[in-house]
This record gives sequence, structure tokens and C-alpha cells, in this order.
Amino acid sequence: MVASLGTRPVGLLVKIFPKLSETFILEEVLGLERLGVSLRLYTLAEPTDDVAHPDVARVHARPCRVPGWREQPLVFLQRHLCLLLARPLAYGRELLRASRRGRCGLREFVRAGWLARQMQGDGVAHLHAHFISAPADVAATASGLSGLPFSISAHAKDIYLSDATDLRRRLRAARFTVTCTDFNCRTLQAVDPQATVHRMYHGVDAAVFHPRRRLAVSLVPLIVSVGRLRAKKGLDTLIEACAQLRDRGQPFRCEIVGYGEEQSRLAALITARDLDDHVTLAGKLTRDQVIARYARAALYVQPSRVAADGDRDGIPNVLLEAMAMGLPVLATRVSGIPELVHDRRNGLLVEPDAPAALAVAMSELLDDRALGERLGVAARATVTETFDNDHNLRLVCQLLATHHDTAFEPIRRAAA
Repeated sequence: MVASLGTRPVGLLVKIFPKLSETFILEEVLGLERLGVSLRLYTLAEPTDDVAHPDVARVHARPCRVPGWREQPLVFLQRHLCLLLARPLAYGRELLRASRRGRCGLREFVRAGWLARQMQGDGVAHLHAHFISAPADVAATASGLSGLPFSISAHAKDIYLSDATDLRRRLRAARFTVTCTDFNCRTLQAVDPQATVHRMYHGVDAAVFHPRRRLAVSLVPLIVSVGRLRAKKGLDTLIEACAQLRDRGQPFRCEIVGYGEEQSRLAALITARDLDDHVTLAGKLTRDQVIARYARAALYVQPSRVAADGDRDGIPNVLLEAMAMGLPVLATRVSGIPELVHDRRNGLLVEPDAPAALAVAMSELLDDRALGERLGVAARATVTETFDNDHNLRLVCQLLATHHDTAFEPIRRAAA
């Protein structure tokens, strides 16, 4: 989340861009550019996906990867020397802070020096880091070395898998932090009550995810779920629920879209439950291919849970997408999901790790098409009223306008 101050751009630091599973970052970049914001996009690693969303081609900002020091040793030496000579006290302070975090801190310090000089050369006025983990540490160090302010977008995995001491350090260093749910906001404020933390829901482009793209439901209705194949997604619960649906004689097909470390385990569970004719792991798909699944679906299911290590969803963007498409949705009461899905008003909610309850709710929505239609209309309205991408991104523009003395009329207009 970034903006322009004066005629100067603001930088966005992410681990990887583009990344197929992080559509919220793509939507954010496109939304900010649509609002007239000038971006400089910095990444810490090369893309790892072999496919990309077609809309990546619409992004004007070209990703600039922060290299490892072995790739450009002389450039790193030169850039750090310039920073040392320009701000020796700040340089010594950041080096000391980094050394206290051991080898990891020193590696981040070296890369932060490269980034600090790059931002100065690019004319960046403010840096915003996605994820309150390693990118936030690199951003904080680059901020200290360059004198440029920075802020953070905190999400789910990076919040709940980070040590409280590390979270507190990053929160206090940032000019402000935004996070995507009230649940996350309360969590971060409990870690550091003095931190400046704002809730900013993710949004989706409701013109792209639109009910007009939906097709008639087939005689064998399609159940869809989308997400990384990780423990926190609770997809094993969905598979067990599908086995119960099959045993009741309910006609259905289920497609699980995504990739990840649980693929082998989930595939084995599908076979063990004799569901190979009913449940398919569709693998890694582009956004247009995912929309095609929504278009054919009778029902979307988000069976999230809190994983054993504390990892959990915030509000999954795919749930917003399905609701924007007017699909009836079924989700679990985890983290920020009840902030979006209100039981029997715009979807159905069940407890996590409860395949029997999930099966009953799926059967109800498949049997009662009128209920599904009513919930789908309400779901679409919820997204367009509260989770509009441009509306939510204006919060960042407001924060940047508030936290900077520089009068910048374009950003103020975008925030209005």
C-alpha cells in the first residue's frame, strides 16, 4: 500500500511479485495505480510460480529485486559507504540494532543498505512493506539508513507466526501499520497498545467478479474451494464432509483449487474415502481460470481452521471473490471471517473442524436453491458496500496525507 508525496513516488516492498496466491497485493497495486498513485515496486526474491494472472500485465510499476550481496559486491560496498558518509550516526545505530539479531539481522542490514540507496535514487518519499515479518525488518533498517519513513501491512500468517517481541519492535519502528481485519487489529494492539494500527479490509474489483459471469447450475452441482493447500485451510474437513454427502446420496462434484505442502496428504485422503469420482484437486490456476470455477459453481466453501502452530486466515480474498460473484458461501467461525460472513444473512457459518456440520450446511444450500440465491444476493451487496477495493485503499492515502507534512494534492484528492 503506497502513494505519492509531491511528485515523488512511494515504494512498496514485498517478498515476491507477482505471486499467484497473493492476489490481494495485485489488487492493491492495480487499485492504487487506478487512483493515480505512482509506485516503485521492490521485491526480495524472484517469482516462483510458472503461471501468472493476466492482470499482472496491467501493472505500470516494474518490479525491482533487491539482490544478494554476492551478486553485486562492489555495488553493495559503494552504496553502504555512501550511507555511512552521509549519516554516520544513523548508520552505526542501524548496524548495532541489526547485529543484535545475529546473522539474519546482518544479512537484512546489508540488503537494506542497497534498498536505501535505490530508493534515494528513485526519489521515493515513503516505503510501505507488506508482511510484518522479514520485509518489515528490511524496511525498518532501510528507513533508518535513509531517513525515509515507512509503514507496514500486516496480514495473518506473519502476525500469528511471529514472536511478540519481534512484532513489538516492528510496530514501534513504523510510522503506522494497517491490517486486514478487526481481529488482527485487536491482536496487534494487545502486543503494543501504543502502536498506531488501523484496520483496512482488502477489497476486490466487483466489476471483474460479477454475477453476470455465472452459468446455470448443472444437474450435478459443483462445490468449489480455493486456497493454498495448507493445514490452516481445513481442506481435510471439506473432504470428510464430502464423504458424508456422498453417503447420503447427494449428487455433487467438488473442486479444490490451489497448491501447497498438503497436496499429497489431501490426495491420499480423497482416495482413502473413495472420493476420486467426486473430489478433484485442480492445482495451480490463474485468476481467469478460478473465475471460470466460480461461474459454474453452486456453492463456495471456506473450511478454515486455526493450525497447530497458530497460523490462521484473516479474511481470505477468495471468499470475497466468491461473494462478489453472488455465490452462496459456507465458511467457518475463524479469525476475521465472521466480520465478512454473517450467518444466514449473507452466507452460512459453522464451527471449524466439524465435517458433520459442514456436510449438513452444504446439503442445505444444495437442496434449497432459493436460500442460496437470497444469500448470494446479500453476499454481493456486502462486498460492494464494505469491501470495495478503491474505497478501502483510500484509507492508506488518508494515512499518508496525515503522517506527512508535505502538501500533496493528488494524494489528498485520492483520499477524498
